[in-house]
Amino acid sequence: MPYITSEEREELDYSIEMMVDNIFNSKRYNSNDFSNFLGRINYCFSRVLMGVMRQVSYKNIAMATGVLENVKQEFYRRIASRYEDDKMLDNGDIKEYI
Repeated sequence: MPYITSEEREELDYSIEMMVDNIFNSKRYNSNDFSNFLGRINYCFSRVLMGVMRQVSYKNIAMATGVLENVKQEFYRRIASRYEDDKMLDNGDIKEYI
């Protein structure tokens, strides 16, 4: 996770919170179904990424996909891995991993 300074976070947090509110509070979707928001999340991330990239080049594409991969890995490490561990404790591990 890129730990930016608290000052940098303050500059970004309001806009991020507004974007999250706009994604979540859409009257078109059932807010209990996360899958309803995935297209909107993809759209927002894509617009932000292209908005700051400015120039399409191999180097910039490689760096951008690296950042997206890091975001994915960090999400998995922080959220999905804990969830998987909890479910393994609840239901037991598969015999091949014991």
